Amino acid sequence: MKQNQNLQKLQTPLLVNRKAAVNLSLIFLDIFTLSLAVVFSATLRYLLQPIMGGTVNWPVILNGMVFYVIFSILLAWLNGLYPGFGLPAVQEMQKIIYVVSLAIIFLGLFLFLQQLGLAYSRSVFILTWFLSVLFMMLGRFALRNRFSKFYWWGIPMIIIGTKDRVKPAIEKLIQSRRLGFRPVYYFDPNQKSYETIFDVMPIKTYQALKEMASYEKIQHVIFTEPIVDLKTIKLEWMRDVIPNILFILDTAPFGSLWVRAIDIHGTLAIETNYHLLNKQEMIIKRVFDMSLTLLLLLLTWPVFILLGLLVQLDSKGPILYTQKRLGKDGKLFDSYKFRTMFQDADEKLEEVLAADHDAYQEYQTYHKLTNDPRVTRIGKIFRRYSLDELPQFINVLKGDMNLIGPRSYLPRELDIMGDYAKLILKVKPGLTGWWQVMGRNQTSFKERLELDEYYISNWSIWLDIYIMFKTIWVLIRGEGL
Repeated sequence: MKQNQNLQKLQTPLLVNRKAAVNLSLIFLDIFTLSLAVVFSATLRYLLQPIMGGTVNWPVILNGMVFYVIFSILLAWLNGLYPGFGLPAVQEMQKIIYVVSLAIIFLGLFLFLQQLGLAYSRSVFILTWFLSVLFMMLGRFALRNRFSKFYWWGIPMIIIGTKDRVKPAIEKLIQSRRLGFRPVYYFDPNQKSYETIFDVMPIKTYQALKEMASYEKIQHVIFTEPIVDLKTIKLEWMRDVIPNILFILDTAPFGSLWVRAIDIHGTLAIETNYHLLNKQEMIIKRVFDMSLTLLLLLLTWPVFILLGLLVQLDSKGPILYTQKRLGKDGKLFDSYKFRTMFQDADEKLEEVLAADHDAYQEYQTYHKLTNDPRVTRIGKIFRRYSLDELPQFINVLKGDMNLIGPRSYLPRELDIMGDYAKLILKVKPGLTGWWQVMGRNQTSFKERLELDEYYISNWSIWLDIYIMFKTIWVLIRGEGL
């Protein structure tokens, strides 16, 4: 009965035309966000006329906007952003920046050929690029996060493999729903499992699988079995039924975000790199981190003075708090923070952990306490918005830390880190990073290590840019780092 209901769901008009519906949704959204970026930029320049002088030529800007938006949509289409299923957020951001940058260049060329360059404000031109990237990214991320909750969103897929491998694969697909890979059925080639897994129905025979794929026009299948076991599964018939085949490779901890497929005389090879351990890439990252840090310091130095005064007025003790942390190659360094605890913090912690078993268990799991009695009143606000971390800009300038990187671990946590320490301590820790924006305080200590390992394995400058945007969003929401 439930399988029949799934069949009916997959045959509704919306689901049959799901790709067109998704494409139209994204196109209309992109037209809106790109147009908004142009209009907002021009409006801001118009409001600043009394200060900056000059004029805003609205007819030229609006005519240029039409060309700019149309060209951006065409470029986005050619770069696979419609519908963009299967693109991780970092890669979608990379494509958006590429599309907007190229469209801006062509807009400039268009204005030059029309001899309208002098009539188009340069500040509007630059601000349009920045806001187009920002608005397009935010709009698409919000739309994917919202619409991916609905059944009609995404690509219907059949998962093939044994139950113990299908179940975690389905769970990860559900957790990564923004990718748009929606499991609708699964098939156990050993024909040993027929139970429903996370509302995903089983298919019992090869013949039923072929008929289901053909009838439902399912174009994608995922194999979860190890490569060595695929020889025992006949794949030839799949080419006539399902044209798109994905393989899940258990290659962790190797990077998965920037993998490159290579053809070696008809044999498939996959290349993955630890970019962050490459000297040339490390220099690029250092230049990026230092440039961004100096810019942020120029913008926030008045905030530093204000926050220091608040710490001093709230409780007795020094403004800054230093703590020994593990740096690159395990070398210790002094990490600077605004003080957020009372001076007798260590004694308070021992008393709480000794008296409260639940607090003891929480601290053992997360190495943090939700309701920490050691934290001052202003310290709670600082921690919620990660304002206490700002003095670590000093550590970045000194070379102890990177602006973006893995978490800076305490010396006493070295033994608990286990084998993860070998990789994580090969790079400098960061003020913010993948764990801070993806896991935050809800993750266990082991999950933090896994997220840091993922960052190092998949690093690129694009990942750092994505983390910076994500950090701003996390701080605005008050989720802390």
